[in-house]
Amino acid sequence: MASAPAASAWAPGNCQTGTFCVWPEYWYGDTDMQPSLVTDRKWSGSAVGHIFYNYTSQDVTMTYVVIAEGEQGPARTACVSSNHGSYFTQPMYVTDIAWREDDGSPCW
Repeated sequence: MASAPAASAWAPGNCQTGTFCVWPEYWYGDTDMQPSLVTDRKWSGSAVGHIFYNYTSQDVTMTYVVIAEGEQGPARTACVSSNHGSYFTQPMYVTDIAWREDDGSPCW
């Protein structure tokens, strides 16, 4: 797997409460690096990503493709729990963000 979406130790960086953020490069600790994506609603497009953080109260389904496979590579999805974040082990294009319906199943 290309990411570790269940990790909870990652900090929100400069992501504002109530938003989902993606950063184009790795960073450690506090950062002033501008995110490549900041959204508070369903989103689709193409944003380069190495790090992501869900600073919302809902779980998110994130769709992405490996940059090396081009923007038309096979789509992968990850569930990102609320107030959690992680990183990709290789650069990705994040292509879709959707809030999960609460069906009682946990987001791993």
